[in-house]
Amino acid sequence: MDSHSEPTSTVTPPVPESPRPRVWTVLVAFLLLLTGILVVSVVVASIAIGVEIARTGVDPRDSKAILALTEQLKTMSWLQVAGVITSSLLGLTAALLGGFLSPKPLKERLRLGKGTPLPAWAWGAALVGCFTMGQAMESLSVLTGVWDYTASLKGLQAVSQGSFVTFALLLFFGTLVAGTAEELFFRGYVQTRLVERWGSWAGIAGAATLFGFLHLDPIHSPMALMMGLFLGWLAKRTGSLRLPIFVHILNNLTSFLLSRYAPSTAELPTSVHVTLLVVCSLAFVGVVLALRRMDARPPEPAVLAGP
Repeated sequence: MDSHSEPTSTVTPPVPESPRPRVWTVLVAFLLLLTGILVVSVVVASIAIGVEIARTGVDPRDSKAILALTEQLKTMSWLQVAGVITSSLLGLTAALLGGFLSPKPLKERLRLGKGTPLPAWAWGAALVGCFTMGQAMESLSVLTGVWDYTASLKGLQAVSQGSFVTFALLLFFGTLVAGTAEELFFRGYVQTRLVERWGSWAGIAGAATLFGFLHLDPIHSPMALMMGLFLGWLAKRTGSLRLPIFVHILNNLTSFLLSRYAPSTAELPTSVHVTLLVVCSLAFVGVVLALRRMDARPPEPAVLAGP
């Protein structure tokens, strides 16, 4: 009697789940960056106060005089430039160090590849979007009366009116270095990991929140947060930091040039700010809608001939 062999059942072993990416490393990196900036700022400010006390002969025991002297330091050009240089260089160091220590290649970890091919108009549209969003928020802060509470923005405006040397240093470190460093750290190093762990929107919002908090200013921080959301969305949509770095650098450059060579927008009439708020808000929404309709799919892989 012939025996029929039963078919052998093949059991596919379960695919092991890949470990969830660590988030604490980027949070520690942010805390170290923030601590480094604060420590250096305190040291430089202490030196500046000591120099001014020696120059003016103010009694160090006079608390009112020391407080007034501290307020004057906020508008000192060289002190503001020193702060910009410190934060930009520390941010660049933190981003590159974190990228080098990552098991992924530096170019992949910091999203430095070409990403999705973009039409030429998208670069200009993204820049216009950043400009209009910034102006809308500035006009809103002026109309609500909270603009007077900003210290960092007024300090940067004061530097823009300083000597050519301090302004040149501000242009270099505040645009090229800071724009590149902040994008490498927040959109490259931090956002990439947060998106992997928390998903797109939570990761973008988390990185933007840290970016805003780093500015430590009640008015500048919310503006930076909104800018971080927009730049983070650009980075996620294009798969690269090239567009966000381009937008960030030119946005800072335009702001500094306008601060030096154009009248302050804070002094414009209320009717002008209402108009700017409405027009810029509508323009920003239009830019976002246009970029959303853009074909941002990665190119199809090339088909190679052969067996």
